[in-house]
Amino acid sequence: MVDLSYDDALPLHADVEVLGERDGVVVARCRYDNAEGSPVEGFLAFPSGALLAGDEVAGVIYQHSTGGKEGFLPEAIQVAEAGGIALSLAIADTGDSVRNLRESILAIRRGADLLTSYGVDRLGCVGHSMGAMMAGTVSGIDRRFRCFVFDSGLSGMSIFYRDTAHPETKRVRESMTPEEYEPLLALMEPYDCGNFVGDAAPAALLFQSAWFDPNVSRAHCEAFFAAGSEPKEFRWYDTGHVINEVAAYSDRARFLAQWLDLPGLPDRLRSRT
Repeated sequence: MVDLSYDDALPLHADVEVLGERDGVVVARCRYDNAEGSPVEGFLAFPSGALLAGDEVAGVIYQHSTGGKEGFLPEAIQVAEAGGIALSLAIADTGDSVRNLRESILAIRRGADLLTSYGVDRLGCVGHSMGAMMAGTVSGIDRRFRCFVFDSGLSGMSIFYRDTAHPETKRVRESMTPEEYEPLLALMEPYDCGNFVGDAAPAALLFQSAWFDPNVSRAHCEAFFAAGSEPKEFRWYDTGHVINEVAAYSDRARFLAQWLDLPGLPDRLRSRT
């Protein structure tokens, strides 16, 4: 199995720049050192005074590959409205497909270091697309998380690159010979979340998939779910790859509220819809 360990004594050098405060919630730009590569940048949402109080609270780390670090920001704010702390991240974009995997996975784990330093004692993680696959890998190696949500994921990026017609994978395939492409997939395969989600227990898993996703087939979705450990749930939605159905947001909020003891989270969602 690929080595994704790191020295947990590494300093974070966290830099938090407040953007604004509204209705008791602070939203800030956040930057912290990754275990490898460039610093991680995202958005941090928290209740007013929470970072100073040191109270034990729930925390959620979000990682969105389609919408970037802003993709999950509204949901991060809702977590803060419910009394938790949330971090909204993008996937790494280094120009190197394998390096992107390592740095994206480690960004989630270092985000957990950051949130626990603020007093978070129960963690959840939500990932979209490649972010779902990175969260899936984290689920098998980091026991600090109580639950994970996988939005539009499949069992790994090597499978995505081999089997889908996504413009990015097509571009990469066409830029390389088969003799170059197959070794790339072999380097990616050890990071595939299908190798890890079977070891996620006792963390709870929610798989969210779209009936009309042009890039992730029903068979891919079902194989990903089958690989996961119990307890787990599977939900389908009438959308494309970006699952923007209200029911999906509600299901995520319910799931996170249940496993992170955030009973007010579903109410915050209803107040926005």
